[in-house]
Amino acid sequence: MIKIIRIVLLFFLVTNVTTKRVYYTNFEVLRIGANAKNPELKSIMANYRSITLRESPEDITELAIPPEELIVTKKKLKKAGIDYTMLTRNLQKSIDTEKAAVSANVFQFNRYNTYDKIEEYLNSLDGCGSIACSQTIKIGETDEKRPIYMVKIWKNGMQLSNRSTILVDGGIHAREWISPAVVLNFINFLKTNTAAVNLVDEFQWFVIPVLNPDGYVYTHTTDRLWRKNRKQSQINSNCFGTDLNRNFDYQWNPLQSASTDPCSIVYRGPTPFSEKESIALRDAMLQQGQTYTSYISFHSYGQLYLYPWLHVNQLTTDWKDLDDCAKAATAAIFGYKRKRYTAGAGGSLLYQASGTSADYAKAVANIKYAYTIELRDTGRKGFVLSYRQIIPTWEENRDGIIALVDCLVQKNNLIK
Repeated sequence: MIKIIRIVLLFFLVTNVTTKRVYYTNFEVLRIGANAKNPELKSIMANYRSITLRESPEDITELAIPPEELIVTKKKLKKAGIDYTMLTRNLQKSIDTEKAAVSANVFQFNRYNTYDKIEEYLNSLDGCGSIACSQTIKIGETDEKRPIYMVKIWKNGMQLSNRSTILVDGGIHAREWISPAVVLNFINFLKTNTAAVNLVDEFQWFVIPVLNPDGYVYTHTTDRLWRKNRKQSQINSNCFGTDLNRNFDYQWNPLQSASTDPCSIVYRGPTPFSEKESIALRDAMLQQGQTYTSYISFHSYGQLYLYPWLHVNQLTTDWKDLDDCAKAATAAIFGYKRKRYTAGAGGSLLYQASGTSADYAKAVANIKYAYTIELRDTGRKGFVLSYRQIIPTWEENRDGIIALVDCLVQKNNLIK
């Protein structure tokens, strides 16, 4: 039976409207042997102002608890007979260590980069190398006037055309830093590495490295664990941001792992496609004359290869095709350095979520092979993943994408 894991962050003295940096000093992260829906655990959590950080298919909850609440929380857990182990003694220390390694001055593929440096890199890409050509185009602009970029990559000597194309994005959720880092490495691989020849022979690639620039910048300047974009709510001016991966116009109404509360971290927005970022991705999916074979959205964390449906615990009619290629990818990832990713339908393997980009890609944009890839890790570091894991995470997923593409070609004779 699939069970749900909720990783919950317990805030204190933190609001959505804060302009000062949010600190998590001496927040202790506990892994608790009970599901967040457990009545006893829900009772213990009742006095906290909490947000969901993560859901996954295990009967475990992970809580980051402020120091003044530690003693009483541990006493309540013990009294309820709920076991726990400590993962992190000081969450802020992990954040500080990661921040010290951010590359602010020079763009680096083995570091987390500021958005300014990412933008400089993307604007340097236009032109052709021996393997592939690329063009960086602006596909939208955020509420804070930052450009949203997409990089088109195609085989040198071949014009952009109606050839089969794969659409890739990263950084939908601001705090998932490993996602843009992996996507940027992928762009460099496609453009410069001879091992990518088959990929550009078979497809042209449209790649969006950071769909949520405002949120990404906010995680660097203010709150490392911010998830949404930064648009101020018209319903409640004290609340900011929409969860972009709940804002797509497919199964938007069911409210699976989504909220109508603008202060919620899974706020779906006032209407479908209310956000400039989700509109930019939608328009990329639906652009006239473009044929997409696959859509791949990189997230973190959990080490999962998910395919639709995400809004319901049901399989698509062609789920076996999607499953075959997902399992080919996860087998290749495991074959690289034995890192295990699990493949399956998102609504059963992870949790049900309405208004997602992957379900929209499948149902509305008619992209058969739609995937959401949850990158490293499985929870010990979570969103605050060391920069030392960027290259290993990228390399295992490079092998996964190569295997995925091989599967797409073999199953569908897609070379044009």
